[in-house]
Order: sequence, then structure tokens, then C-alpha cells
Amino acid sequence: MISAAQLLDELMGRDRNLAPDEKRSNVRWDHESVCKYYLCGFCPAELFTNTRSDLGPCEKIHDENLRKQYEKSSRFMKVGYERDFLRYLQSLLAEVERRIRRGHARLALSQNQQSSGAAGPTGKNEEKIQVLTDKIDVLLQQIEELGSEGKVEEAQGMMKLVEQLKEERELLRSTTSVMWVIQRLQLSDEISTLPG
Repeated sequence: MISAAQLLDELMGRDRNLAPDEKRSNVRWDHESVCKYYLCGFCPAELFTNTRSDLGPCEKIHDENLRKQYEKSSRFMKVGYERDFLRYLQSLLAEVERRIRRGHARLALSQNQQSSGAAGPTGKNEEKIQVLTDKIDVLLQQIEELGSEGKVEEAQGMMKLVEQLKEERELLRSTTSVMWVIQRLQLSDEISTLPG
């Protein structure tokens, strides 16, 4: 994203704040404050604005007149700016492609776990929930038998155990749903960072 100062520089020139009698600065295209990438065509800092790959604002000067001066100079294409620019763009491309591959790998892994029913973190919790449900069912049958036999105190003791198991099961269910939401959010974040 272009800052307000950069927009004003582009519209009114870098010397917009000078009084008419003040000396204007004559920055040449080869000055260190001029963006060498911009002279070659464009500044990569303008590529991925408002994304995870945002490079941040470029602090150097972007001036179309300086670019034209560079293109007209006898040192055009001889200074090595283009070679550096190409290397930098290739490194940016490699980084973006690496992120894309990582995102695709995570997506494939997630889809494989869903389709195969692999016991990931949520799968293990679901197994525990099923075991707890089975234990609760068995204990409830035993409580009924104890109640019908008149062993009320034993049935009440077992009922406390059933309540504890139910609380544990609910805790696992809520943990499973939270983990599912977190996985979906992470997956959607990875997909949203993919270009195109």
C-alpha cells in the first residue's frame, strides 16, 4: 500500500514542500535513496499488499522521471540492477511456491485423515468418548439391577461414578469440537494465503 507521502510525491514531486526560493534537491537515479527495483520496472514491495506475504512499504524513492533518466543513460542495463532484480524476484517466487506446496501438503493430509478415518487428535477423542459411553451404559444397567434388588446405597454410589464419567465425556466432546474448529481455521488460513 502506498503511503500518503508517496502519493503526494508522485502527484506533486518530492520537492512539494519547498518554498519557491529554496533550492530543489537533484537526486540522480544512481543515488542510494532511489529504489533500484523500481528503476527496472516495478517495486516488489507493491506485489503482495494486504496478504501474509506483504513485504511492507518500500522506503526508497519511486519516481517515474528517475526511471526514464536511467533508461536514457549510457549505463542502462550495464549496472547490474536488472540481474539483482531478477535474483530477488526468483527468491520471492521460490518462497511463495514453498508456501503453496506446504499448504497443499497440509490440505492433502487433512483430506486423507478425513477420508480414511485416521485417528488424529479428534479421532482419538472420539474413541475415548465411545469407550466412556459404553462404560456408562454398562454401569446404568448394573444400577438398575442393584435398584431392583433393593441395594439403593450401592446404586447411588455407582450413580456418582456415572455422573463423573458423563462429565468427562462432555469435556472430551467439547475438546473435540474445539479442535475441529481450530483445524478448519488453520486450513482456511493456509488456503487464503495461496495466490490466485
